[in-house]
Amino acid sequence: MKDSVAEMPSHPSFRPGRRIGKFLRAPFPYYLNDDRKNTFLIAGIALFVLVFMMVFTPYSAKIFLVSAIVFVVMWSSVVLLPKVFPATFDPASWTVGKYIVFSLWQLLMDGFFIAVALELLNIHPTMPFVQKLLHIYPNVLSQAVIPLAIGTLLLRNNVLQENLRHAMKANQELEKIRVIREDVEQVHPNRVTIYSDTRESLQFLFSNLLYVEASENYSTLYWKNGPAIENRMLRINLKNVESQLDNHFTIRCHRSFLVNINAIAHVTGNANGYKLAIKGTGVTIPVSRSKGKEVMERIEQLRNVFELN
Repeated sequence: MKDSVAEMPSHPSFRPGRRIGKFLRAPFPYYLNDDRKNTFLIAGIALFVLVFMMVFTPYSAKIFLVSAIVFVVMWSSVVLLPKVFPATFDPASWTVGKYIVFSLWQLLMDGFFIAVALELLNIHPTMPFVQKLLHIYPNVLSQAVIPLAIGTLLLRNNVLQENLRHAMKANQELEKIRVIREDVEQVHPNRVTIYSDTRESLQFLFSNLLYVEASENYSTLYWKNGPAIENRMLRINLKNVESQLDNHFTIRCHRSFLVNINAIAHVTGNANGYKLAIKGTGVTIPVSRSKGKEVMERIEQLRNVFELN
C-alpha cells in the first residue's frame, strides 16, 4: 500500500522554492517550554558571550555590560513575551522560519540596547548614536554565530531526545495492551456502521478498522478483510466519523487522520514529532504537534484500563 504521507513530485523549476518553503515551515521547538530551563539556557549563552569576548577584548568593562544586555534581552523575549502574546508564541505552531526571524529580532535588540547603554554611560562620547549602531551591529552578528549555532543544536537535540523517549514509552504501553487484553469486544461493540451525508452506509468489525483519512468533506476508511486491506470513500467529514465511532480506541492524531489504537504497530519519534506505523500496511500516519501529548496520554490511559480490568 502506498505510504499516506508520501509527497507527489513537483515540477523541477519549482522544487528549490518549495524546498525552502517546506524547510521554513518545518516544526521547531520553542526553546525548552519551561521558564526555569530557559533561564538556565539563556544564562549559559550570556556566560559564553562573556568568555568569548574576554578572549578577544580582555580587561574591558564593556564586555560585562554586553553580556548583561544579552541576558536581559533574551530572557525578556523568550520568557516574558509569550506571557503577553501567547497566541503568537504558541509552541505547537513554532517553525524554523519563526525561529530564524525571532533570533534575528533578538540580535537587533541586542545591538540597539548596547548602543543605548553606551550612550547613557557616556562611553565613546565623540561617536554619534547612529555611528555606534553601525559599529556595533556587525560585531553583534559576527560574535553571535557560535552561541546561536550551539543554542540551536541544543534545542534540536533536546526535542529529539524527548520525542524518542516518549515514543519508546508509547511502544512499551502498546506492547502491554497487546499482552494483557483478553477481549476487545468486552470493552466496546464490535460491529460499527458509518452513515454518510448521502445516506450511504458502511458496516465493519471495529477490530478490523485501521485508520480513516479525510480530504475536505470526504473520508476514506481503511480496514482489514482477512489478509487484504480494503478502503472506501464516503461523503462525510472526519469529525462526523469520529462521533459515530465514539469509543476509547480511536484517536484523532491529525486534522486529516483518525487512527484505531489497536492498529498501531509502533510509534517513531524525531525532532519533527511522532509518526504512527499501521500494522500490516507499510503506512505511517503523522501526528500533529498539537496532538502529540494527547496521543501519548491516551495510549497510557488504555494500558491502565486494561490493567484495572
